[in-house]
Amino acid sequence: MSLLGKLISLYPALHVSMILVSLVWLVFEPGLIPLLTIPGVIYLFPLLSYHFHQVLAPVEEGNSSITGGYSPWYGTHMIQTVFIAFPGTERILRLFPGLFALWLRCWGSRVGRNVYWTSHFELADRGLLEIGDNVVFGYNAKVSCHFISPSRELGLKLYTKKCVLEDGAFIGAAARLAPGVRVCRGALVKAATDVYPDTVVEKK
Repeated sequence: MSLLGKLISLYPALHVSMILVSLVWLVFEPGLIPLLTIPGVIYLFPLLSYHFHQVLAPVEEGNSSITGGYSPWYGTHMIQTVFIAFPGTERILRLFPGLFALWLRCWGSRVGRNVYWTSHFELADRGLLEIGDNVVFGYNAKVSCHFISPSRELGLKLYTKKCVLEDGAFIGAAARLAPGVRVCRGALVKAATDVYPDTVVEKK
C-alpha cells in the first residue's frame, strides 16, 4: 500500500475521534454550538472530505488495482467507513421522508422522487447510484458498486461501476446488487437474489 493509502486508512479513526470530542464538549459545555457540532462532525465533515478527495483523486469506473499505487476508491471507502460500521448513523436519516435521498444526492448520486428505503437498507458506495422515481428497496437489500478479486496482473483487482435502477424498480428483501447492475423500468428483483455484475434485470 502506498504512503497516501496508509495515511487515508487513518481517516475512520480521525472521524470517530472527532465525534467523541464533540460529544464530550457537549457534556461539559452544554449549548447550541456544541449541539450543532455533533451532526456537523458526523455528516458534514466526511461529505466535504469526499468532495475534496474527488477533486484531487476522482473515482473512475472500470478495473484498477488497489495494491499498486494510490487507489482513489480506497480513499473514498475510508471516508465512508463510519457509516458502514455504524449503520444507525444513516438509519436516522431514513426516518424523515426525503432526507436520505437528499443525503445521497449530496454525495453525487442521482435519486428520483418517492423512493422507499427500509431502515436496514445497506449501501457501500454513496456516490455511484442512479435511481429513478418510485423505486422500492425491501428489508435488508444491499447495493455495492464495487467488488475486489485476486488478479495476477493487478494483485487485487478492483471493479467499480454505477448501479442503475430505473423508474418503478422493486428490489426484494435481502437482495444483493453488484456493480454495473441495471434494473429496468418496473422490473422486480426477487427476494434473496444475488444479481451479478453488469446484469440487466428486465421486466417480465
